[in-house]
Amino acid sequence: MVLARAAALYEIRAGKGLFVNQTQSFEPAPSGDVIKCDVVISEASAFYPFVNVPDYLVVMSQNAYDRFVEQTGRGTIFILDQDGVDSRPEQGYYEIPALRRAEEMGEKSSANMIMLGALIGISGLLGEDSVRQAIAMASPSKAGTRNGRAFTEGMSIGRARLAAEAREGSG
Repeated sequence: MVLARAAALYEIRAGKGLFVNQTQSFEPAPSGDVIKCDVVISEASAFYPFVNVPDYLVVMSQNAYDRFVEQTGRGTIFILDQDGVDSRPEQGYYEIPALRRAEEMGEKSSANMIMLGALIGISGLLGEDSVRQAIAMASPSKAGTRNGRAFTEGMSIGRARLAAEAREGSG
């Protein structure tokens, strides 16, 4: 589903007159598989389709955090699953209970859609309606309904985390 999330972002931005590149890799590892999707969105054509230093890094496992933390910069904002990732970066991050909420909703595989919603709710990178359309197009009917609910949950969590940060920063 991580790959589907990146593909959805790709499809949405491709229709908005922007240039989008996506790469993906799957790395089996003893402590859990790592899936990486790089999505580069720009106003000009990019010849290098990989992310050098991400603006946002969404991480759902400690194994993935350990693997990719060194590729981040001072401005990278981390969006971490609060149960799946033990480490915390020194810079800005948001903790999202994606795995826990997906289990509570009865569909553990929806955690990726919760993280997508949190990313959009926090970053504002894409319009909510555009993402919903992409989810509906990329998902079979039953999965589309489930994914839509999980995305909504993630948006709510992400917006709440962002609002809490704004309150803390103004106090």
